[in-house]
Amino acid sequence: MQLSSPVFGFVFALAIGFLIGRTREPAPGRPPRPGIRDFLIIAILGAIAGHLANVVVAFALFAAVVGTIALMRAHHPERSGITTELAAIATFVLAALCLTDKRQYGVGLAIVLAMVLAQRDEIRRFVREEISDQEYIDTLSFLGLIFIIYPLLPEGGYGPFQFFNPRQIWIFVILVSGVSYVGYFLTKYTTAARAALVTAVVGALASTTAYTSALSRTVAEAPESAVPASRYALISNSIMFPRMLLIVAPIAPILALAGIPAFGAMTIMGFIAALLVARMPASEGTRVSASTFRNPFTLGPALRFGVIVTVVTLFARAGRHYLGESGQMMVAAISGLVDVDAISLTLAGSVQAGSTALNTALIGMTLAAGVNAIFKSAVAQSSHAPPFYWRLVAGFVVMFVVGALVLLLVDSARFGAIAQHALNS
Repeated sequence: MQLSSPVFGFVFALAIGFLIGRTREPAPGRPPRPGIRDFLIIAILGAIAGHLANVVVAFALFAAVVGTIALMRAHHPERSGITTELAAIATFVLAALCLTDKRQYGVGLAIVLAMVLAQRDEIRRFVREEISDQEYIDTLSFLGLIFIIYPLLPEGGYGPFQFFNPRQIWIFVILVSGVSYVGYFLTKYTTAARAALVTAVVGALASTTAYTSALSRTVAEAPESAVPASRYALISNSIMFPRMLLIVAPIAPILALAGIPAFGAMTIMGFIAALLVARMPASEGTRVSASTFRNPFTLGPALRFGVIVTVVTLFARAGRHYLGESGQMMVAAISGLVDVDAISLTLAGSVQAGSTALNTALIGMTLAAGVNAIFKSAVAQSSHAPPFYWRLVAGFVVMFVVGALVLLLVDSARFGAIAQHALNS
């Protein structure tokens, strides 16, 4: 019997009636309301309506369900709220959905609904006590950036060299705002030190440039967080190197394998620098998030960062236009001003096509990351907190000096070939 069989659809519908009905079973001494048996019957009627796929029958059964629960409600005016009635209607619809080819949505939504109904008291406490009005407004503002403004922005590039891409620039604005937003709530609902570390990892996966910019802004607002913030900035920027290898691996696996010695060394040295250059008492680690992420949403600094990215993109595009592909290293350096992913993917494609040597591609990726580090150092200086940006600069110097030495001393191409042979065997 296939999972798409109507038999499974009816089973899922009954399960929905049971799950939702269990949450509405009336307590002893309380006014009567539809319970688990009623919800099982409603689910069966909904499943029959979905299986027959007849509009008239479906409407008649739905009207019968609504009329019955309305009649029951009229006989018990002492009851307050309409949650049970709405849950009954939802049960009918979700059960009917289980007898269509979209049954996975019916089951999934039913589970979510049952969880919401079962956690009523916890949700009320969370909404009333845990989420402040300002946090709620800031959440709406942040969602507005993503789901209202972003879709309205035009696609494509404008201006000289197509440097102004509204959607691409807005993604950076969203990332900068998102780092602060995620960091704020991680700080609020987890231990502060763990929140700072998780936020650093999230920032590394999203955009180390955006994360460093967000930290610079918050250090400017809270200078006492300069030293611990520099540690987490170094951790995040260290994770950038394995992320670069993961990005190029699907296109040119040999390039990712060849980059393990140099990029692995830079990652390790970055972690060591985070521990040594940004040494701090344990108590400082627990304070960093509280001092760094004070507001869930602030748009001004993110917009300023978007302007900076736009200007730098103009220079990067102009450099690529006038230098051409022949100046590959210079192009890699210019591209690295704001983004290392694009040039990494370009070099990976060249390696796969056989037009660029492995060592040359790795040098280009390292150069792009180095120039990107210079740009992030300049962004960090906007914090006007020397304990923050000088530690970050020192960490970058250590990372890239070690990376350059490994590239010089280790035959990356040979290492990649050996590693690939080992994996294939």
